[in-house]
Amino acid sequence: MRGNLAETAHAVLTAARMPGSGAPPLPYARLDGSTGVVADICVRGDLGFVLLLHRRKDGALAEELFHCGRTDTGAWGAAEHLSGGLLGVEATSPRDVEAALAGRPMALWGESETLLFTGRPGGDEGHQLLRFQTLLVREDVGHLDVRDVSAQAVSAPARLRKPLVSQVALLALLPEERVTVRAVARDGAGARFLGEPFELTGTAAVSGDPWA
Repeated sequence: MRGNLAETAHAVLTAARMPGSGAPPLPYARLDGSTGVVADICVRGDLGFVLLLHRRKDGALAEELFHCGRTDTGAWGAAEHLSGGLLGVEATSPRDVEAALAGRPMALWGESETLLFTGRPGGDEGHQLLRFQTLLVREDVGHLDVRDVSAQAVSAPARLRKPLVSQVALLALLPEERVTVRAVARDGAGARFLGEPFELTGTAAVSGDPWA
């Protein structure tokens, strides 16, 4: 089953028009235990991450995080499984998500860390500890406004309009990164922020690890 999910993750990144297209990478698949739905994707340079939800044979909903790296040709390589586990919220049910949010437009949902080869200077021969944050978002949220407020980016903070594929959002943070995330209403009337911003941070850099 995990092999099927890995193939799905690779297909998602291959089909995705990133960054900034605003279009879901693939339609939702059925939750039948052999394939998963795309919860979200996150691309950081030559690193691609896909969060899939799938139904286990016992009926429980689980998540699986996969990673792909770009090859020398620019294509995505085979997907590798990073982490997974059971979910405490039926994330495919808007009603259950609303109940978990309790009126909030957005809430932190999960966090994990994984050592990966990034190719950036520093770390252990190019390997760095990435932090993955997942958020639950309300159904009326159209996209997320993500701003890089890291110390190294203060002079020219980067801003990203992150489209949503589902009511689960995935962010991959490099060491020492610091971003603010705000939910933006889906009402076609410009950027109307919902609720207060969240500040998310990456892991601490290894001693002697310069920011690149």
